[in-house]
Amino acid sequence: MRFALFLLRRLVAIVLLAWAVTLGAFVLFRVGVESPAASAQINAQLGAGDPEPVQYLHYVQMLLHGDFGQSLTVGLPVSHVLWRALPPTVSLIIGGMVLWLAGGMAVGTVSALRRGSLQDRAVTAGTLAVTVIPTFLTALLLLAVFGHLSRNGGLLWLQPGYVAFTKSPEQWLGRMILPWIAIAATQVGATARLTRAAVLEVLGEDYIQTAYAKGLSEEQVYWRHVLKSSITPVLASVSTGFGILLGSAAIVDQVFALGGIGQQLLVSVKSGDLLLIMGAVLCAVILISLVNLLTDIAQAAIDPRVRVN
Repeated sequence: MRFALFLLRRLVAIVLLAWAVTLGAFVLFRVGVESPAASAQINAQLGAGDPEPVQYLHYVQMLLHGDFGQSLTVGLPVSHVLWRALPPTVSLIIGGMVLWLAGGMAVGTVSALRRGSLQDRAVTAGTLAVTVIPTFLTALLLLAVFGHLSRNGGLLWLQPGYVAFTKSPEQWLGRMILPWIAIAATQVGATARLTRAAVLEVLGEDYIQTAYAKGLSEEQVYWRHVLKSSITPVLASVSTGFGILLGSAAIVDQVFALGGIGQQLLVSVKSGDLLLIMGAVLCAVILISLVNLLTDIAQAAIDPRVRVN
């Protein structure tokens, strides 16, 4: 019962947040930054001559019926454009998250277990360097790697653009590897440092020393005791990191021409396609909110000290 109430409150909060975001985007692009293209689009679809509040109510009414409006730039329903752009975005986000969390935790753990060694110093310097490099620069450098490997290495399956997994798993993987690296690089350094600090803190606990005194090996101590305790702060950082990751995904999406929601958002902002902008922002808010919800549930499941309330 308690969990059901928690879940209901969070879902209601997601709906309210989505409403606030659509309202903010509408006010910004309809009232704050007037655009002839956006004005013509709104007048054609949300009521010509109606006051702005009435036009926004028309938009909310459309959303309640599953209608996101018509895109100005491609001449298709916004829902169709976003649905077509969803597979590249989901592929990019899921692969990037797996690489980000696995790589960050692995590097941070090795650094903590080899504290003060050359490996530790190299990891610290490397994570700092990766953190300060802008996402667009990382993406452009990896795009250059695309071209070099294709021309000189004979790896023709490494190409920009997106190929659906159902069409060709090999080409899908080849075209997603470097984009995954590009967006994972935005957060892997922070996760590595956080994991290192968490592992070092856990290693200093009395029960860890007791485990060693019982004759457990270093691997057994890590897998049975250290990992479970040190993963909690990493999970807590996923909510913030995912928002940054999603913002970086828009840049990576554009650089590698994946055709995802991020690329559609950038194109729609440039052309003043307000309804497509609002649809893309709405999808981003829902994705971030759902990831935050799943993160909180995972924390409560892994750490008994955390209570869902």
